[in-house]
Amino acid sequence: MTLRRFSLVAAVAAAAIIALLLWPQTSTTAAPPKPISRHVLIIGVDGAMPAAVLKAKAPNLKSLAAGGTVSWNAFAGGVKGTATQQNTASMASWHTILTGVWGNKHRGTRMRRGRPLPADHKNYPTIFQRVKKVDPKARCASIVNWPRINHVMVPGTDLKAKGENDEKTADLAVAEIATNGPTVLFVQLDEVDGAGHGNNYGPDIPPYVKAIEAVDKQVGRMVAAVRKRQKRHNEQWLIIAVTDHGGTTDGKGGGRHGGQSDAERRVFLIVNGPGVPKQVVKKGPGIVAVTPTALTFLGIQIKPEWKLDGQPFGLSK
Repeated sequence: MTLRRFSLVAAVAAAAIIALLLWPQTSTTAAPPKPISRHVLIIGVDGAMPAAVLKAKAPNLKSLAAGGTVSWNAFAGGVKGTATQQNTASMASWHTILTGVWGNKHRGTRMRRGRPLPADHKNYPTIFQRVKKVDPKARCASIVNWPRINHVMVPGTDLKAKGENDEKTADLAVAEIATNGPTVLFVQLDEVDGAGHGNNYGPDIPPYVKAIEAVDKQVGRMVAAVRKRQKRHNEQWLIIAVTDHGGTTDGKGGGRHGGQSDAERRVFLIVNGPGVPKQVVKKGPGIVAVTPTALTFLGIQIKPEWKLDGQPFGLSK
């Protein structure tokens, strides 16, 4: 072989080796799947009596109940005859729902000259504050129709928003779910309670039942947004639906709440999500169960020193 021919062969071989080294390598190892993230949607339907929900055409609330754990006999107002007994007004009840303790601890039941006094969020933080302490990057949001909630009850949130009515509140919630996928989203819908105050509470009060049927459609839109998002983003969502109190007649053609009658104290609590058994619990927990249920689902260990009054509800052990 001549020197010239040898050089040509060597050059071709070198080029082939370089091309092989530069050729994109196909990996035989699949990329690891994206970790499943967990989220909680708490839907608060203000002033919705369980008996009226059961009588109403409320397919979305009833579907959540049928697909998860429900009690139509949970309670607000604390434990009667103990230090935990509190009024069944909305301020006291929503504070209890969002902290997991009764008013003798969170102190968010007090008023002065028509204005709420500060609650003890230092010793009894909200669910949002507890989540943020574990994961400062977690997104927490509160979207309500009754503005007082966002004024005094939701420290620790990244978003505080108010809808002009329940329809607009649900619009904001659907957008928040689709766009941001918050770790915790609390939504309060208020018009059922308004119908109760204006017409009386009860399953035999047509305007009140009609209001429940209307709010059920808003619930359905939020649930649909959750179902759509969790499929697209490999997420698991727990949906908790709860009311803060019932109601009774005010004797003047309308309704009221705040007292300790069974009609005012009895509420519903629905938990629907991964691993939640399908069951009806005849004697349900207090509304203090909402926060520990949400925290447990998110993988946040509840510590004894927190002195929560509720236990997780509806989650498989």
